[in-house]
Amino acid sequence: MIYDEKETMKKFGDNIKKYRNRLGLTQEKLAELCDCSSQTISGTETGYSFPSSKVLFKLAKNLHVPLTYLFNFGEDPVVSNKEEDNAIMELLSNLPLEQKKIIIKIIKAFE
Repeated sequence: MIYDEKETMKKFGDNIKKYRNRLGLTQEKLAELCDCSSQTISGTETGYSFPSSKVLFKLAKNLHVPLTYLFNFGEDPVVSNKEEDNAIMELLSNLPLEQKKIIIKIIKAFE
């Protein structure tokens, strides 16, 4: 689907807000992390303005998502949390083989 400029900026801003909220960040805190003003974050989230390329890369980094996720206007991509992934791997490594097989079946049921 092709979006016009206004629609694209709004959807992009919605993604910024979604990922910011998932991390429990305020606009002010995200602005601080990205070395920009809270007005920049607010304007971006509302679709009023678009950030500079420098801020754009900082947004992706500080929201812990690949840059492409910010431009994904379809289904929500899976966001990996390395700490949780590592904790799961550590727990799995201590289990007997039969229990690992059961867990694999459970995980596959969610796919």
